[in-house]
Amino acid sequence: MTRLVFWAAFAVLLGILSVPQLLTAQELTPEQKDRILQRFPQVDRNGDGKLSSEEIGPFRERFEKAKQKRKSKSPPKAAKGPVPTHTDLQYGDHKNAVMDVWIADSEKPTPIVVAIHGGGFRSGDKSTFHGCAELQACLKNGVSFASINYRFRDEDPRGVLACLQDSRRAIQFIRHQAKEWNIDKERVAAFGRSAGAGTTLWLACHDDMADPDSMDPVLRESSRIVVGGLIGTQATYDVLQWKDLLPLKGTLSSEIEKSREQNILVAYGAGSLDELNSEKGKSIRKELDMLGWMSADDPPIWMKNNMRGGDISMNDQNHLNHHPAHVACLKKRADEVGMRTVAIAPGVGLQPNPEISMIDFFFERLGLDASGK
Repeated sequence: MTRLVFWAAFAVLLGILSVPQLLTAQELTPEQKDRILQRFPQVDRNGDGKLSSEEIGPFRERFEKAKQKRKSKSPPKAAKGPVPTHTDLQYGDHKNAVMDVWIADSEKPTPIVVAIHGGGFRSGDKSTFHGCAELQACLKNGVSFASINYRFRDEDPRGVLACLQDSRRAIQFIRHQAKEWNIDKERVAAFGRSAGAGTTLWLACHDDMADPDSMDPVLRESSRIVVGGLIGTQATYDVLQWKDLLPLKGTLSSEIEKSREQNILVAYGAGSLDELNSEKGKSIRKELDMLGWMSADDPPIWMKNNMRGGDISMNDQNHLNHHPAHVACLKKRADEVGMRTVAIAPGVGLQPNPEISMIDFFFERLGLDASGK
């Protein structure tokens, strides 16, 4: 095994690429420690069968050096898929408020599908969707496409709400450009993965955020979408509800609990748990509660989650964030209020037959048949 392959594999096992908070041995779950020790026994320098922070520290440092070395030697990646009509187009006042847009060739105004990347509101990039199957299908069938970036939650004191507001503005900006881009304002769709899925759900369920009296013409446009696609979504960003919605088991170590608490405060833009439970904090949590926003006049949503079901270890942040119970909660609430959904989550028994793909579901709602007409 080469050194770079070693460190890449080691990083994956640590969760460095997907769970940045797992930085010390105390913060690793017993399962993660066992996997690391089985795969890389040389980490256990004193041979006691346990993984300490002193042992993991040097390895983490070497991994970071190897990662930087690999980056410096890697040739630039070739662009994937068709070239955007507009690249890095600024739609808001933050450096990350940019989008790439592909305008479909059509004599009449086209629908548009907007892709929103995931990454826990802390990472990710619009290039994820360059060359994706959804982009290819849209352009082939006369549907325009956009992929957006947004500020990250640690770049604004409002936390996650600032990320969501960027995506809201992106939808309004596209409508503002409708005449120039030959876009049909009434047929704007969105989809995303993980945080992008939750953002799409928020846009789908939130009341229209258009401000007809705004001095900014972009903000006068509607923020509503006509159909949403959710891949690995969360049911609500009022995470204090999760204990009642998800099958949790076990307890957190004091160190991870403290880290999680700080993480939640940053996400809400709150200074303390007391502030989070104050009237101001409750107002923020209400704004971020997609389950609470759901109503009969909301657009249809397509949801998919292929993760396993079952109990969730309190230490397993990825399973916590992406458990299929999130889809089950949304399906139950949608049925209660009369929203149309397609819910695919075998881990909790949701497996429609036949199963319609997201893009076919979109084309149906956008008034297109399989040929895009």
